[in-house]
This record gives sequence, structure tokens and C-alpha cells, in this order.
Amino acid sequence: MKRGCLIGGISGVVLIGVLGTLGARRMLAPAPKVERTETVTLGEVEVRVVENGAIEPLRKVDLKSKVGGRIAKLMVDEGAVVHAGQVLATIDPQEVNSQVAALRAQVAGAHARLEAARKGVRLQQQQTVTGIEQLVQALQVAGAHLKQAEAESSVQPGLTEQSIAAAQAGVEAAQANLKAQQDSLRLMLEITHPQAIVSAQSAYDEAKAQSDNSQRSLKRQQSLLARGYVSQQVVDSAETDYGVAGARLRDSRERLDRIRQSQSIEEANLRSQIASGASQVRQSEAALAEAKAAVAPLMKLRDLESARAAYRQASAQLAAGRAGRANDAIRADEMHASESEVRQLENQLDETLVHQTDTTLVAPMNGSITKRYVEQGELITSAISSFSSGSPVFQIADLATMLIKVNVNEVDISKVSVGTLTEVSSDSARGSLLRAHVRKVAPAAAVSGAGDTSSQGVVRFPVEVQLDQSDVRLRPGMTARCAIIVSRRKGVLRLPVNCIEGKGNSATVQVVSDTGVGKERHQTTASRKVSLGLRGDDFVEVVAGLKLGERVRPAHYSGPARQEIDITEAH
Repeated sequence: MKRGCLIGGISGVVLIGVLGTLGARRMLAPAPKVERTETVTLGEVEVRVVENGAIEPLRKVDLKSKVGGRIAKLMVDEGAVVHAGQVLATIDPQEVNSQVAALRAQVAGAHARLEAARKGVRLQQQQTVTGIEQLVQALQVAGAHLKQAEAESSVQPGLTEQSIAAAQAGVEAAQANLKAQQDSLRLMLEITHPQAIVSAQSAYDEAKAQSDNSQRSLKRQQSLLARGYVSQQVVDSAETDYGVAGARLRDSRERLDRIRQSQSIEEANLRSQIASGASQVRQSEAALAEAKAAVAPLMKLRDLESARAAYRQASAQLAAGRAGRANDAIRADEMHASESEVRQLENQLDETLVHQTDTTLVAPMNGSITKRYVEQGELITSAISSFSSGSPVFQIADLATMLIKVNVNEVDISKVSVGTLTEVSSDSARGSLLRAHVRKVAPAAAVSGAGDTSSQGVVRFPVEVQLDQSDVRLRPGMTARCAIIVSRRKGVLRLPVNCIEGKGNSATVQVVSDTGVGKERHQTTASRKVSLGLRGDDFVEVVAGLKLGERVRPAHYSGPARQEIDITEAH
């Protein structure tokens, strides 16, 4: 009995030991390997191009001045919001004001000379008309004398009384003609000639002063150029002004000499006419004396010859008087020259007045001051006359419309077009996804990447992405991540890209299904052809061949062989 119990006890202990050993082995044995699967889901499939770029305003300008000088006052600082037309800075206008005052004085002097020239033209025309009328009258008198002499030479000497009357009329006409010529000479010597000389002398003196001033200005600018205070263009402008002033001085001198010479000729002609008129008076008086003395028929013949000579002389004088209209043209040319001078000076004054207004710098657009390049009191150069394109004062940017400039790889550039939807994210606006669109796609590659054939060279194309709405958290210079949505489909069956084997019509997937129940349950895998749609970066659209919820095994890894470590053996 005891022996049986002992044997039974030993058998129980052995059985427990065997069972314990088997259990320990099962616990130490590796668990069955379960393969990872992916499930067919409904979701979104998209193709996008992702690049990082810098945020910039769509519109920004560098504000420069049309005139150079010292900054008198700066009204705003960086960060200030400005409006179009708002005064931002002023430049010391002292130099421009001096130029305006000088030009106004020159314009006033030119107007005075023009008015004097107009009066001279009117007086010259009046003298010409009066002289011609007198010469016509003298010709008529000479014709009457000739007819009378011809009549007296053919009729009886009984016409003495008529001869005396005609001779008396001739004397009176000759005396009237002589007096008119003497009055014209006196008017010329007392009014016309002095006024013209004074006007021409004034123009010459002014031109001389301007030439001297231009020469001094040229020397001063050359001195400033030698010390580097002005540009070569300023010195060239001063040399041009000096040349123009010298030409004007020569023109005014020639005009003064021409007026003096013309006046001398006119005075000589008029004195000659007076001498001829005096001679005609003496002839008329002699004819009157002969008529009173009842001259003989032989004297009548001589009178006829004298009358004919007087008529020829009067005709020649009338022709000379009509030819004297050239003096009217000379006066008119002088008046036109004065008018041109006035217009030239007025144009210079208008231009300088524009420069005077340009000493006030105003904002050309609404925006914010993003940069201030100068400080109050600094000297700046003109953006028009300076060879360096002038000194910028402010940079104004319109922060209401921002864009991101990115460089897209040549592999992806064909997918991007103007208007393509883009989603923008930035560290400054963490958690927010901003809508944008492609604004511009460069037709050529960036210069830095074009032609680079090295192994690291990547050809990229500049692309501009514009935000649809402004965001105060975004500022120029920040970095933003742009996801350009090339294509997007929502609510479609999809699978991860790594589950697809093959391409096109030969695409297949490994569908996983469970068979058996309980401990006998295991997975089976079957290959199945599928029709694919849009292929995105992460997911691919399944058009046919799979249903929602089915599981698919990832495709076999086709890359370099990977080393596996057996954890069980390691233990």
C-alpha cells in the first residue's frame, strides 16, 4: 500500500516536471510572425509639389528724390503705415529757391526787351509807311511838274501865270517833303536809335554777366568734383551752361554791332534823302523865280529837261523807299528773337518750379515703411541726373498682398501652372493652413541652375505663389512651406502607394483574408489585379478590384537587401 502510494507520488512528480518543461519551452518559443497589412479606406488622394520659399510683398518700391540735396526732415520711420500722397520727407530747398528767383528776374528782363522790340517794330513800320507816302506824293508832284513843263514847252508864253502857280506848288511840296524828312531824321536820332542801342546794350551786358557767372559756377563745380562732392555729370552740365552763355554773349554782341551798322545806314540814307529834298526845294524855287521872270521858250526847254530829271529821281527814291521794307523784317526778326528768349526762360523757370515741388517727397502708394536708408541731415543724389541712379530714401511695401517665391525642380515644373491651388504653412502661423494660388511661373530656369551639369547641380524654375488673404503674422523675409496642389480627389477608395506592385494595367495587390476559427485561424494571401486612378505622393486611388475595408499586404521590398536580427536566438 505504502509502496503503491510512493510510486504514484513519484509518477506525479515526474509528470509535473514533464509538463513544466513543456510549458517552459512553449513560453520560450517565438510567437507566430504576424505580417503588417493596410486597409482600403475612403479618403483623399492628392498630387502636390512641396517647396520652401521666402515671403515677400507683391508690391514694393524704393522712394528716391528727383533732386539732390540735404535731407531737411524725415516724417516717418520703419514700420509706419503710410498712404498715397502722404509727405514722408523734405529736402532743403534753398538752392532751388535761389535758381527760381534768378530765373524770374531773367524772365522779367526778357519781357521788357520783348516789349521794347515790339515798339521798335511798330515805329519802324510807321516810318516806312510814312516815308513811302511822302515819296509817292513827291513822285506825283514831279509828274505834275513834268506835265506842266511839257505843256509850257508846247504852248504860247502867255501861260506864265499857270507856270508861276505850278512852280509855287512845287516849292511848297518840296518844302513839305523836306520838313517831313527832317522830322523823320530827328525822330530816329532822338527816340528809335537810342532805344534800340539801349536794348541791345542791356542784352549784351546781361549775357556778359551770365557768361561770367557760368564761368565761376564751372570753376566751383570742377573744384567740388576734384574733392568728390559732385558727379561728373554735374560738371558736364556746368560746362554746357558756360558754353550756352558764351554763345549767347557772342550773339548779343553781334546783334549790337548789327543794330549800330543798320542805324548808321538808315541815318545815311535819310540824310541823303534830306539833301535831295533840299536840292529839290532849291530847284522848285529856281523854277518859281524863272516863272515870275517870264522866261523865254529856251528856258522852258531846260525846265522840261529838269522836270524829267526830277521825275526820274522821285521814281528812284520811291523804289528805294519800298525796298527799305527790309528794315521792317530786321525789326520783326529781333522781336521774334526776343519772344524765343522769353519762351526759353519761361520753360527753364517752369522746370525749376517743378524741381522746387520735388523737394517734398510723398508716398507713391499705400503701404508700410519696411526700410529707411538715410538719416536726417544726410546728402542724397538725384535719381535723374546722377550716374548711380540716385540715393533711395525709403522702401514702401504693400503688406496687404503677400507672395512666396519658390524654386521648383525641373522634374515637377511641368505640373505647375498659373492659378493652381496652393496651401501655405509657416512657423509664424503654426497650426494655420493658408490658401494661395500660383501667380507666375518663370518660362526659363534660374540663372544659378541653368547649365549646371555637375552631379549636385539641380535645374530649378522660379515660381511665385500669392496668398488669397493677408495675415498679420506673416512678414517679409519669413520662410513658408508651399504645397502646390497639382490634383486632388476626395471621398475615393485609396491604398498606400507601397501596397501596389507593377504599373498600369498590370498593377496587382496582395489581398489578405482570414480562414479558420479559433486556434486554427490563419491568414491567406491572394494576388489580385486592380484598376488605379490618381496616384499621389502617399496614396493611390483604387477604381476597381478592391472593396472598402479589405486588407492588403505591402508590396515586397525591392531595394537593397536588409539585415534581419532574430531576437529569439539572441536570447
